[in-house]
Amino acid sequence: MTQLNIAFKINASKYLLCIGGKALHISTEDKIIEAAIELVYEKGYKGATTRAIAQRANVNEVTIFRHFGNKKGIVEAAIQKYAFVELLEDTFAEKVVWDIEKDLKMLVREYQALLDQKKTVILLALRESNEFAELNDMLKKVPQTYIEIITHYFEQMIERGKIKKADPYTLATNFAFINFGYFLSKTRILSEAEELSIEEFIDKNIAFFIQTLQ
Repeated sequence: MTQLNIAFKINASKYLLCIGGKALHISTEDKIIEAAIELVYEKGYKGATTRAIAQRANVNEVTIFRHFGNKKGIVEAAIQKYAFVELLEDTFAEKVVWDIEKDLKMLVREYQALLDQKKTVILLALRESNEFAELNDMLKKVPQTYIEIITHYFEQMIERGKIKKADPYTLATNFAFINFGYFLSKTRILSEAEELSIEEFIDKNIAFFIQTLQ
């Protein structure tokens, strides 16, 4: 098993076993979803049979059919379980202080935290988006929502005279892609990328981005 597969498996288990620092009892459905995500990532959608998923989850294959109907039903349930982009909007509304440096650094940390929480299904979507339109839609929604939030933020900051006049959407798109690129570098998809902690990333990249706005 590769280093990325190991990290993927550990991340999936950590997400389902611990939320908010509290250990949780794993339901049968969660065990099946976890097993399915791991196997689809390792073997591809076609290679992850319901029998293999049942063995990985330590349940009877009939249990899968009873809870989800079929393999597609498991993946659809996983998409619903991991799709909580709206949390980013709520966090932004609560924490924005209309200071460009503080706000953008806050947005980086919150966005990276969201991506880390959704890492398992994002990596799955990158691999299997051709098989599932729902995965492709979810993958698009994460940066789209982020861009919408930041576009509106830049519009307000320009109106308040706190940053230079520029196209808010272009600024937001560049900012979002810088952030998503950093996330991909941490997943080892971009294996040639320099490893940076989030604070190093903020100091080396976001601080420079902020300077261009002032």
